[in-house]
Amino acid sequence: MTDDAPRPVKTTKTSLAVVRAVRDDDGATLSELADQLEVAKSTIHNHLHTLVEEGFLVREGDTYHVGLQFLPFGEHARDRNPLYAAARRRVYSLAEKSSNEADFIVEENGRAYSLEYAIGESTPRGLSESGPFRAGNRFYMHNCASGKAILSSMPEARVREIIDRWGLPATTEETITDEAALFDELEAIRERGYATNNEELIEGYRSIGASITSPDGEVVGAFSIGGPTYRMAVDESTTEEIGHLLIDEIDALETELF
Repeated sequence: MTDDAPRPVKTTKTSLAVVRAVRDDDGATLSELADQLEVAKSTIHNHLHTLVEEGFLVREGDTYHVGLQFLPFGEHARDRNPLYAAARRRVYSLAEKSSNEADFIVEENGRAYSLEYAIGESTPRGLSESGPFRAGNRFYMHNCASGKAILSSMPEARVREIIDRWGLPATTEETITDEAALFDELEAIRERGYATNNEELIEGYRSIGASITSPDGEVVGAFSIGGPTYRMAVDESTTEEIGHLLIDEIDALETELF
């Protein structure tokens, strides 16, 4: 960091770390947060008190949870995306046509974010609550189909920036962790028009994704269709069928919007 660069505010970073820990753990106590973040209990207590006062956390007994005050912020961030309203309809269409899970993903700061998630007829109802791609979830770009589809539509320099910032961490044994292998994969995605994720993000989960681009060639998001491997066959025919379903839906969306 240079002398002229803005310096991170430590107290703000601590507050955000508290919020993330509470969210990731689905609730946490003062002692748990102090141990996890390696910060004094008195300091954590002050942050918790302020966050509760402002409505960003709620206290239930000794446990703190994320408060509903975050809800309008998330909705505002989502609704700012000019594609969201039209893309949302397409996600439900893809879920219905494929009888699987479908989602709309965008990239921000080098990470993939799910803005909409829908389930088809063959998806167990419980996955609507706990599915990995439910709205608001964040992923690395290199290990999910939508993320790889977006990367394949980016300039190489931008892809390298993302790799430099976030690396290529493995989440399963199938995750691509070699930079050269990833670039080979991105070239293959460009050639066929869609990306595949064969248990690279979650064991037992497979998905296929394709990117959405604006008239000037800028990638603005991606759709994907996925499900457990027992329901999402790996054979070429099924993969091509779903890939072309995605491409057709994206063509219709791009015609509607652009």
